[in-house]
Amino acid sequence: MNKRENELKYILESITEDLEGLYPNEQIARMILVIVTIFYLRELEYSEKDQVSRAVLSESRSIAHMLDQTVIELEHLHKEFKGVFTGLVPSFLQYNYSDTVFKTMIEKIINIQFIDQEEIVQFINFIALKYSSNNGGNQTPETIIKLVLGLIDFKNISSVADYCSGISSFAIELFRHFRVEGSNKPVSYYGEEKNASDYLISKLLLNINNIPFFHITNKDVLDRIYREPERLTVDFIWSDAPFGMVWNQSEGQNDPRYKYGIPPKSSADWAFYQNALYHLNNHGQAAVVGTKGTLVRSTEVHIRKAITEEDLIEAVITLPENLYLKTRVGTELIIFNKAKSKSRRGLILFIDASKYTQRLNRNQCSIQEEGISKIVYAYRNGIEEENFSRFVDLAKIREYDYSLNPKEYLDFDVLKHSFHQTVKLGEIAAIRRGVQLTKEELEELSNTATHYLLNIKDIENGRIAYDEESRITYKKQDWLEKFAIRPMDIIMTSKGSVVKFAIVEEKCEEAFVSGNLSIIRVDHALYNVYVLYEFLQSEVGRRMLDGLQTGTTIKLINPSKLEKFEIPLLSIDLMNRVGAELRENKRKYEEQIQEAEQRFSLERGWLLEQIGMSNSPGGGAYGREI
Repeated sequence: MNKRENELKYILESITEDLEGLYPNEQIARMILVIVTIFYLRELEYSEKDQVSRAVLSESRSIAHMLDQTVIELEHLHKEFKGVFTGLVPSFLQYNYSDTVFKTMIEKIINIQFIDQEEIVQFINFIALKYSSNNGGNQTPETIIKLVLGLIDFKNISSVADYCSGISSFAIELFRHFRVEGSNKPVSYYGEEKNASDYLISKLLLNINNIPFFHITNKDVLDRIYREPERLTVDFIWSDAPFGMVWNQSEGQNDPRYKYGIPPKSSADWAFYQNALYHLNNHGQAAVVGTKGTLVRSTEVHIRKAITEEDLIEAVITLPENLYLKTRVGTELIIFNKAKSKSRRGLILFIDASKYTQRLNRNQCSIQEEGISKIVYAYRNGIEEENFSRFVDLAKIREYDYSLNPKEYLDFDVLKHSFHQTVKLGEIAAIRRGVQLTKEELEELSNTATHYLLNIKDIENGRIAYDEESRITYKKQDWLEKFAIRPMDIIMTSKGSVVKFAIVEEKCEEAFVSGNLSIIRVDHALYNVYVLYEFLQSEVGRRMLDGLQTGTTIKLINPSKLEKFEIPLLSIDLMNRVGAELRENKRKYEEQIQEAEQRFSLERGWLLEQIGMSNSPGGGAYGREI
């Protein structure tokens, strides 16, 4: 923010603080938004500055009554605002407080020395965005809008639609972009928004910002369509829908939009995306936002397959995490194109820009300017760069079971081809996820404990820590085969922010692994455990594993993915010789660590005794004389 923006932000915060405790935050934002807009419209009508504003303050009738009258007059005079002001604030008289509150607010607004009418408009935009963010609105971060405006060539676009449009912040930035570019070409805008408040604010902002040829409607994008004799189709669609939203799957039955498949009830992501495809004309493009799960979930693979096989996806771009104010999840941008250029047919451009992140504030990140420029340049010019961008053909995507995760193609696939020969992990080892237990089952099985239950916290620095507080017995006899650890098993975390590993030693306790862990049981005739353990922990191994991870807030590695994980194939004799040395090296390292820890503990205890701070029972007290 520049100095002027900070000044306006301070004034808004001052007005808000005066009203806090008197009204809910949502009502405060609506009141301020409507009152500032009233004064903006009056400024357009009267040449003498603040003439009407001052009249309101000197009127003998209550200010609340005068505001109600003014709102009704303005909605009558400006038909485009009909129902907007009264929808946001049905009546100022409903706020049962003295006129002093309104008078203080209006005086502060009057005393703002706006540079021009454009600055008033920007102030109104700022109030609306602040309101929407504070009330959980799904507003697209400015950095993503800026990226999309750079990616898409709008020269030949004359119609735009926005599904889940929020307060139409995308449209406002889009038309501002047109003005900056000097474009006078008429472009129509259509928006759909379910939230009634956001819909009303959207109408207000689109009018205040002089957006031409727009139509915004208050409806749920996922409401069933039975038949549309005059289906809306446009050149470009933007859709930033709620991530992973649970929906009524039955609504998809007989809906013509879902020709590629009905998404599972646990996530409507691909319902929103198919809605975008349905409303594109034959040469249209769409940009939609999703998460990593969107790209890899097995429950939606049939939809990804059908859309991929029709060659409708032009690019998938991994963006930095924490771009949205209230969530730390990673963000993926998918570009659909119904009219790919000849050179891009049968290909998808994968881009990983996750490292181009910068801290915007304590709660949010943004994309670095360098990152935005690099993404736009790679997309527009078809540039391939190691670890950043790569075109992948449909045959390769079929090989990866229609996963659309850029990391799989930029890291995993590239790295595995750097090996002379490879073998799939599932061909040399059995892989099994640990036992999933409910809270009730855990309590019941803890009563007669026979085994430790290992969890993520018990795997640290390549070793297993057995927690006496976490012991259970088995519910079924087959647990001893399925979930019990054995010497030389590799234990791997299958959930969490960091993947951790440990080798089960020869002398181990009886233990089961929980559902947050996986057991990799190597066939010793085919591969060496210690060689595999070191590869999995290596930089190359971890980068490849990162390409297999799914999930949004919590990273997951599915055993079925691990089975297809390709590792270097070496001669068993070489692996056993090197593995034996690695094992001995690991043993010596751990012994030295243990000796160092014991020596540290003893010396620390002796030193503390010298100053009367012994931790042993009966030891001296602090400050005791020596």
